[in-house]
Amino acid sequence: MIVKKPKNKPPEKVEIKPQIWLPAAQQFGNLLESNNIRYAIFGAGALAVHGVMVRPTVDVDYVVEDYQKAVDLLKKQPGKKSQNLEKERDGIQVADFYFNSGVTIQIWDNNLYSLPMTDESWSRVVLRPVPGYGNIKTITMEDLMTSKVGRYTQQIADNKYESIKNVMDILATMQTIAQPDFKYVIQRLKEGARREHVRHSSKIYPLDWYFVREVEIYRKAAEKMNRDKIGAFIAKILVTSKSVSIEYELLHNLRRSGNLNEFQSNFMLDDKSLSVLLQRWKSILKIEGNKVNISSKDIQEYVKTLGPEEVSEYAKRIIFSGK
Repeated sequence: MIVKKPKNKPPEKVEIKPQIWLPAAQQFGNLLESNNIRYAIFGAGALAVHGVMVRPTVDVDYVVEDYQKAVDLLKKQPGKKSQNLEKERDGIQVADFYFNSGVTIQIWDNNLYSLPMTDESWSRVVLRPVPGYGNIKTITMEDLMTSKVGRYTQQIADNKYESIKNVMDILATMQTIAQPDFKYVIQRLKEGARREHVRHSSKIYPLDWYFVREVEIYRKAAEKMNRDKIGAFIAKILVTSKSVSIEYELLHNLRRSGNLNEFQSNFMLDDKSLSVLLQRWKSILKIEGNKVNISSKDIQEYVKTLGPEEVSEYAKRIIFSGK
């Protein structure tokens, strides 16, 4: 009888303080750079170098263009306690390296969680200072914010702390970014995708679908932040995107509430943004004062006029990964 040995479990990740992970972030960034590996820091590292916030984290995330070369390099580093090379999410390769210092380095293969790196996103990578430690290459603030969309919905059942932390990262970025490139944000929301698990089945949705789903969470979490700026950011995405995913979710929310004031509050819409949406939907809405009536059939017919929703190349890859 052959007894299979249980696989060694990777060490449990614990949060480490910025004064420990920040110098490590700069050190490993330099390591990748000196070995001619195209990289960018994201996650908590990008938050810090963009001046959004500096907080504890469980790992330092790097996206790389040459995954295997980066993994082979990290394997050889001194002070490495263990590694986990078996992670794969929807076909995305990601490697964990645990060091005696308590720092965990994650190497992602051309993806920011469920947001793929593209030629344009790589071209937007910038060199920024790690406060007090040196310079490091980082993704843009737009990619930083977009990469975290949908993580709340995916994580809330298993890890409330991490899911809420991701929401706060999104909101902090929204209120910090000076001149958002909304066109690029919308483009990236459409390029990214996540898997929604429902009982024994799952479905792939673009990140703009997750964005509109999570707005209520953003609204509640924004109470003690720059609510006006966050609301303006959200409204701009909702009003200018006009994607099938966003229109469908907005219209069904309006149908369920039947109340314009409630709908406006739910999505942090100013009067101008609300007016734009109502004008766009005027052919299918019946409005009397603050009350509004719309049927599911009307919504379905309206959405058809937008044409079929394009599936991004990344979403297709997830679908056909079979996971």
